[in-house]
Amino acid sequence: MGHRKNFPSPSAAFTIVAVVLPKFHRITLSGLVFLAGGMPLALGQAPAGTTIENFRVSEKSVDGKRTTLLSGVQAVFREDGQLALSDPRLISVTVEGKTNLVIQASECLYNQDTKVITSPGRLSLSTSDGQMQISGVGFSGNLSGPTLTVNENVKAQLNKNLRGVPLGQVTAQPVVDVQTANVIQITSAQFELKPGQAEFRESVTVTEVDGTLKSRVIKIGLREEDWELQSIQAQGGVVVQNDEFKTISDLAAYDLAAGTVLFRGKPRWEMNDRSGSADLLLVHQETKIVSAQGNVSMELPADSGVESGLFQFSPTPQKSPEGAAGSLEVQARYFVFQPAIEMRPGYARYIGSVRLAREGNSLECQSLNIELGGKDGGGVKQATAIGVKLLQGSDQLTSQFAVYDFENGVIQLNMNPTWNLNGQTGRADRVELYPDQGRFRAIGNVRMKLPNQSGGIGFIFPEQDTAKKEDTGSPLLVDCESFEYRRAVAGVDSDSAMFQGNVRLANDTGFNVHAQSVALSIDPVENELNSLVATGRLNGATAGQNSMRFIGNRLVYDHEADTVRLTGEPSVEIHTRQEGADVVALGQAAQYGVNTGQLKLTGNPVLRTPEGELLGNVVIYDQQAKRLRASGRWKMILNAKMIRQMQQSTDNTNSTQP
Repeated sequence: MGHRKNFPSPSAAFTIVAVVLPKFHRITLSGLVFLAGGMPLALGQAPAGTTIENFRVSEKSVDGKRTTLLSGVQAVFREDGQLALSDPRLISVTVEGKTNLVIQASECLYNQDTKVITSPGRLSLSTSDGQMQISGVGFSGNLSGPTLTVNENVKAQLNKNLRGVPLGQVTAQPVVDVQTANVIQITSAQFELKPGQAEFRESVTVTEVDGTLKSRVIKIGLREEDWELQSIQAQGGVVVQNDEFKTISDLAAYDLAAGTVLFRGKPRWEMNDRSGSADLLLVHQETKIVSAQGNVSMELPADSGVESGLFQFSPTPQKSPEGAAGSLEVQARYFVFQPAIEMRPGYARYIGSVRLAREGNSLECQSLNIELGGKDGGGVKQATAIGVKLLQGSDQLTSQFAVYDFENGVIQLNMNPTWNLNGQTGRADRVELYPDQGRFRAIGNVRMKLPNQSGGIGFIFPEQDTAKKEDTGSPLLVDCESFEYRRAVAGVDSDSAMFQGNVRLANDTGFNVHAQSVALSIDPVENELNSLVATGRLNGATAGQNSMRFIGNRLVYDHEADTVRLTGEPSVEIHTRQEGADVVALGQAAQYGVNTGQLKLTGNPVLRTPEGELLGNVVIYDQQAKRLRASGRWKMILNAKMIRQMQQSTDNTNSTQP
């Protein structure tokens, strides 16, 4: 009989049988000839008022596959030559003798010349098994067409289970019960049946338990030879709706073989608090797959779960604007959605010029694939994106490939990832982000550029050149094997950063540090460096008026104390210059006052100057004042050149005295 068509919702089992007429396998109303009780009577010659009881005519179809029978309780010839039939009945009988279609009315007129039947009264059309019923008021038709037009108050009831069954040949089916979920109802102002096509016109409504379809016209394409259903189109103001889902379009076309519905004419849809539009919208009834094509635009709520979580990539806290968060806007060339059903996983795919945006935050990529769990929906498993550009406030991340692992709360960026986070730029072989934990990891060939901070880029022996006091300093370049940043959490006041593996820190002023690892603690409010610890085969150089070169095993910078402490085994080694001459400091530990410019040596300290060596328990070298101090058991060893210069100076002094 009829074909069932579904109007699925991505979130609900929303189905509407779109077949508003059954599948006419063996119907024809053409080629009628009259038989009147077997009498060879020329009906056109009967006088007005002539009455025929139990009127009956029949004629085979052109292809000879069926016979159409027209009967009436009584036929009366009128002066205009038409026959007035009381209780007319028209049936279609297959060549096997099975009745499949029955049309009944209280009365009608039949024009034997034009083969047109007309009536202002009611008409009922049904299948022999009662699985389809159509009624209306005022009808006309041409038996040789065949055609049938119902002028008013068209009502139809169809059984959903008629799909693929010859008309009137449903077995083991109850009579249509309008109270059951197996019935759809169709209403319209007009109905027309003609070769190759059937139409419901004006204010068409299709209703079933799961929802409704409304349009101005529903056209049904029929194969002329056997009236098999070929196509269905709803045209003009098409609205498909249930409690959760609504689609609006200019046209809806149904592919019965493929089981799909294609919405054209700028279709728009609403699902709960989500909405969207596209050039085309395709719904597959069986799989519930929904796809949109061309200028896809969607609006999702701010807390839309998966898509909203794609923005939370930055390890640094973002200031949210006052008030409720705005909606999420999505754009793409294509969109495909398959819900997770039972054990079947689902997915949501955005393809071509994809952009998700909300309040200055955005995700741009070539394609985005979101995998949904299988059993009972199962939540979101992961999302993958190609050609990724992420913007969150002023922060930015790019990568050729990104994987969002929602189960483990990690985002992995592979293939040339780059970033700009809080003014810090970098690249690496791979990046891992843990948004909920506030963690950022860069792995493999890490190269970064850090802006100068008020705690200092020159956190190791900073410059003391007053002429450059207001200089913001040069950015710090970092090379290492891995880098990790952690945002401050409950009970921890500072953010932390860790550089590991052949770490090199340098700027273009001459400052550089080499170490195996460098750990930083940063004030998240003031963006100041609180402390730094560098360890492992440490060597470096500072720039500026009091530039230094140093070697050691461990370096600690304390912002609060404003000191840098360097230790080493067997000793540290510091080189500087004074008035063009080299100064070398040795000891197990060296502490440098950033603001004071004083270098304090302990642990068998030795300070070598052009004049000689100064030893003691503690040796202090004041670069700014150009003074040396020693305490404890100290001694000074002057070189021979210095002694001769002192003697010479003494002799010159004595000779000038009177």
